[in-house]
Amino acid sequence: MKKITLLIFALTGMLANAQQTLYAENFESNVAILGDGQMHTFKPSAKAGTWSGGIDLKTAGDANISLRQGWGEQYNLKIESKGAAVTIPNINVAGFTNLNLSYELVVEDAGNAVVPKIEASIDGGTSWVTLPTVASGGGWSKEAKLVALPSGNYKTISLRINPNTSTSNAVMFDNFIITGKKV
Repeated sequence: MKKITLLIFALTGMLANAQQTLYAENFESNVAILGDGQMHTFKPSAKAGTWSGGIDLKTAGDANISLRQGWGEQYNLKIESKGAAVTIPNINVAGFTNLNLSYELVVEDAGNAVVPKIEASIDGGTSWVTLPTVASGGGWSKEAKLVALPSGNYKTISLRINPNTSTSNAVMFDNFIITGKKV
């Protein structure tokens, strides 16, 4: 009996230290399914309150945002090379450390590998730091990525997803997930 009790305590301790999902956004903001390759373009304010992660996406001046349907019935946040950056403001991460961001990335068309520019702010958007992201594969090659978020004791983090400025190819993102360990 003592061995079983010890095993339960050990497993409980391991689970308490495991990464937990704090935020997940799949960019499917209550838009109709049209068909592969179709695009929904709208001002972020038009979809307020409908994002799966529970936080409204923002753009400077409420510039248009685009969701491209593809790879089944899912949507990807599509950012044109001259498009507006998209911000996910003030994600609650209070009480967690060892924060990581995972996401999926696609470069449109036959584009070359692209290092996405994703920035993080821990002061409500007053200052931004560029995350150390890695290049994607060539065009239409969807890849999963993982990057560590800034360390420190803060309550919220904002993410800003910027357009690709190295080529004219659009970049598309899916499944932004923040995980962390409970303090």
